[in-house]
Amino acid sequence: MTEIEAVSPRTLESTRTLLEAFFAAAVNDAWPDMAEGYEWADRTRPFVDIALQRSDIPLVLPSLKKSMDTFVIYVAVDKREDVVPTAELIKAFAGPSHLVDASMERPVRLDSRVEVERILLESMSPAAVFRLSAGPVPKRRARLTDAMCLMQQVLARRPTRSWHVVKPTGRLLAEFDAALAAGGEASSAVILDQLRDTGGLDASNLAYLTIKRLNRLGKDAEIQALPRLADIIRQEPPTPVREALLESLYFSAVEDHLAAGGLEAAIQSLCDTGTHLDELLNGPLRLRSTGALTIAVLAGVIRDDHNLLKHANDALQNLGRFEELPEAVRTELLSRLGDGSPDTVITPEPQPVISSWSELVAAMSDNSPAVRNVLREAGWQDWPSPAQNDDEIAGLLDGLGDEAAEQAWSAVGAFLEATGYDDPAGRSAEAFILNALTHSRFKPGDLLVIQALLGVALRGAPNADDYEHLLREIGSESDRWVAPERASAVLDIVDSLVLSACPDEVARQQLGYRLLTPLSRHSERLDLADIAFARVLDGELGLGLPWQTELGDEHAESEAWHSANVNVLLYSLDEKVLGRVTEQLRSIAPNARVTSSSDHVGGPRLRQWVQNADLVVLITRCAKHAATGFISGHTSSEKIAYVDGSGSASLLRTTLAELRRRYG
Repeated sequence: MTEIEAVSPRTLESTRTLLEAFFAAAVNDAWPDMAEGYEWADRTRPFVDIALQRSDIPLVLPSLKKSMDTFVIYVAVDKREDVVPTAELIKAFAGPSHLVDASMERPVRLDSRVEVERILLESMSPAAVFRLSAGPVPKRRARLTDAMCLMQQVLARRPTRSWHVVKPTGRLLAEFDAALAAGGEASSAVILDQLRDTGGLDASNLAYLTIKRLNRLGKDAEIQALPRLADIIRQEPPTPVREALLESLYFSAVEDHLAAGGLEAAIQSLCDTGTHLDELLNGPLRLRSTGALTIAVLAGVIRDDHNLLKHANDALQNLGRFEELPEAVRTELLSRLGDGSPDTVITPEPQPVISSWSELVAAMSDNSPAVRNVLREAGWQDWPSPAQNDDEIAGLLDGLGDEAAEQAWSAVGAFLEATGYDDPAGRSAEAFILNALTHSRFKPGDLLVIQALLGVALRGAPNADDYEHLLREIGSESDRWVAPERASAVLDIVDSLVLSACPDEVARQQLGYRLLTPLSRHSERLDLADIAFARVLDGELGLGLPWQTELGDEHAESEAWHSANVNVLLYSLDEKVLGRVTEQLRSIAPNARVTSSSDHVGGPRLRQWVQNADLVVLITRCAKHAATGFISGHTSSEKIAYVDGSGSASLLRTTLAELRRRYG
């Protein structure tokens, strides 16, 4: 997103000046000099007319350069508070039906070297600009133009008013944490923008959320490059943020040295870059990641701090991660702890008010401040898994009133983290799903969470009655959220049904039919990658639904995928999803060499795969238990694509879109 803010509202005079420059014959072939006799004037005139009539809606302008065979539609927004609603409008009117890939549903930074983009920057100082493309196929360009023209006509007919709806900050925070835990890379970015726009959080808290998100994506160098980082650290950030900052130091400054066995080089690098170590390691330490604990060990070596070394060693032993330490660090730690130095007396930490998932849910009925503190500090990481008290937690969740149920949703992200892929708390997950359905949580990010919760519920092996009841409840509300622009999330939910054990085949088939039928009716609006996977699901469920496409479009897409002669690495902790998408890619893109990994930690094998890959596609769900930081540290950011979601359809769609964009 561009950092430039609007300095003044658009006026009729300024808009005319912009249009004259934007459509100058030497700049733009969409309507050269806005000449009346131009053959295709009627295709561009509606955008110009609406721009001159309504300054309170986004500015939409097409740009064509015949000599380069490029066609782009720009959507410019004046005010930050209108950025997110505009993104949702673009997704609704164009979305996967007409755009090359989903990344175009987010703002871009304009390039002043491109003449039309320089004109936009200089003429209106936009708060954000979207750059939309349908690719080289003329029919798809025409359909994108029609879709965006329809969007403008609909907006122009609405009365002049403020159309920005502000959500409560608490609900947005819950949605952010939940989307992040469910692997919602794009969804969490949209919610973070909304939080910035509402003004409900100060700069420090916004920085904490930014750090949590970057840590999730493994963007450790970006964390270390954040402005005002020293100020953020001095304000005693919560434990998860401190741990993310320490982990970013590990991957950005010392991991490569330690992998080569260079302990002294790692220590020197940490001395050079870890200028805020004292502040980050001050006070009670509840670190759980190997990277952060490695930094604590190295800091203990640098400071000759026996107490810090013992604390880090105890944490590693309790977590069962001591062997994950680089060999040189393990050797040094054991050597230092064996020197007989006396322990520093540690003041015991006060016992927490809440110490289990059952107590957390029970406290929500009383609106206890302790609930917010547990979630802020990630105190739940020290508790037994929710699976150990699944029935009790589910009963408590089912018994919450409306206000407490709203607060319970703030814990759904932590719940997904705590259950992961290997420790399902099926009945609790079902209770969270019913919470979402009851309170109409059907935004794109919410659907990613529902899919992740459904995976947890089904891995819990429900009996036939519970299985049928859960699927019936999901289907009862499906007409409110199943739509072509949400196809990937819908297909991920159906795929969860297919990949899981099925105690009631009729219930599974009925829900599959209910979810896939609306997509089949509007299949001409679906991305071809989604259609390809929908056909697979349809065949597995035996539904026999029609999936129509434009033959010319499908042929062009197939050619682009077939010609992709590249190395692709897929990463997720869900091995079933990896196997399924790998199989599909070998059929759709046979010249692509596909490798998949679900390694929890980095190592020589994963390093080699990452470095050999031309494209790395990451699912970030449960990334705290994954090797995303390791992966990001061993390849360029340009080679990485992040999936918005955690299912097979989302992974397949992202991979095919990237192949089309990069190599088609």
